Amino acid sequence: MHYLISLFIFPISILAQNYLIPRNQAYQKRSGYNFSYNQGAKVCNWLSYKLTLNDVAGNESFNKVFHKDSLIKVCPSEEMYDGYSFIKGQFKPRSASRNSVSEMNEVNNMLNVVPMDIDFSKRHWRILDNMISGWAVTFDSVFVIKGPIYEKKESETVGSGKIKVPDKFFTVVLVKNGLDLGAIGFILTNKTDLKKIIKCSMPIDSVESKTGYDFFSELPEYLETFVEESIDPNFWKDKSVSYKVKSNYVKRAQCIAVEQSGKRCETETICVTRNCWKHGGDMKSK
Repeated sequence: MHYLISLFIFPISILAQNYLIPRNQAYQKRSGYNFSYNQGAKVCNWLSYKLTLNDVAGNESFNKVFHKDSLIKVCPSEEMYDGYSFIKGQFKPRSASRNSVSEMNEVNNMLNVVPMDIDFSKRHWRILDNMISGWAVTFDSVFVIKGPIYEKKESETVGSGKIKVPDKFFTVVLVKNGLDLGAIGFILTNKTDLKKIIKCSMPIDSVESKTGYDFFSELPEYLETFVEESIDPNFWKDKSVSYKVKSNYVKRAQCIAVEQSGKRCETETICVTRNCWKHGGDMKSK
C-alpha cells in the first residue's frame, strides 16, 4: 500500500476518547456505527465507525439483504432504487463488519445506504475502503467519518421518496496506537474519475472548510492542529513505526480487500496490510 497519512510519532499514550463524533453534533447509534440523519435528503449527514484488525479480518458471512430501519420514519426502502442509474452505496462497508453478526446486519440497514454512481462505487470508493482496511491491520485503531456533499441548487433524486444524490463524498480518517498518530481527508466526486485517489487526499482542515464540521476535536489542541494541517503521502512506507514493527510478525493470510464483485478476495498474502498484489499490497519489509 503506497498511500498514507501524515503520522506523528508521539511517545505518550493518548487516552480513549470519542473521536467519532464531530464537535457539537447530535447523533444516534446502531450496532457498529454512529450517525446523524437528514430527513429531508433521506441520507445521513455523516456516519462514523471504528475499525480494528478483528473487524476486517473476521469471517462473518457476506450478507446482501437490505432492510428498512424501523426507528427512522422516513428511512428509504430498497425498492426506491429500482430503475435508477445509481446503486445502493454504503457509508460503512460490509468488509468493515466481518467480526459481528449484528454489525453485518446493520451495515445492510437502508440508513447506511446512499445513491452512488456504479463505476465510482466499484472503483474509487471500494479502493478507499480497502486502503482503510489495510490501515486497521497496521494500526491498533482507525476512526472513520464519511458523509455526502451537495453542491447543486437542485440535486438529482431517486425513488418516490426523492432521495438526494450527493455530488461528492467526504471521508476523514484518524489512526492511532502507542507509536503513531495521524490523519488524512478525502473528497471524492460521485462519478467515474480517472484521478488517482491520492490526488483526492487533503489535510483534515480542508475537509472541515468544505463541510462545516469540526472533526477529531477531542484530541489535545496541539495534536489536533498537527493532524489537521498537514499530510505526507510518502510517510506510510518509509517512516511509520507501526508498519516497521508489524512487518516482523507478518504471517500468510487471506487478503482482506474486496473485489469489484463485492466479494472478499481469496488470494493469500504476506503484505503487512493484508492486501494482496492485486489490491495494492507490498511484500512484507524487513
